[in-house]
Amino acid sequence: MEEGRGRLLPGAARMRPDDAPKAPQSRDPLPGVRFLVCEDGNEYTERFRRFLGGQFQFERAASFAEALQRAPSCCGVLLDLDFRRTDPGLLVDEKGAPAPASSAEVQGILILRALRSRGVTLPALLIADLDDAERVARLEAELAPLHVISSHEGLPAIAQRLAAIAR
Repeated sequence: MEEGRGRLLPGAARMRPDDAPKAPQSRDPLPGVRFLVCEDGNEYTERFRRFLGGQFQFERAASFAEALQRAPSCCGVLLDLDFRRTDPGLLVDEKGAPAPASSAEVQGILILRALRSRGVTLPALLIADLDDAERVARLEAELAPLHVISSHEGLPAIAQRLAAIAR
């Protein structure tokens, strides 16, 4: 047996070979293929950079103001739904105006609505575990181009969606 063959990496047994993120031809991310990651922490940005950074560039925005400023240099937006760790003074409503602390639980949707209200039409992926299929369909239609994905969907599926946006 060739060295390195026959051993499984953690998680590899659950992944079909055609589902795995494709290795890029070079170690450098594709020029100009930058995605904006809107989140109140660093978890998604760090995870995407670590596992998908060879294919894409990721830029983090912690608030609507940062997202609006950075959106022009990106080809798509990934948004976390919940921003409970964010300073309440940075929370916005669907127009980008200050919002109450209770809006933190759906801040990702509100940031996307505020971006849309300012003319930002980038394709978006909202990472949210929503259990109401009708609500998902309404959001995807209202905020198109948008696709709501589960946090359990996994990196191979996210990589495929990002590649489709980058084309």
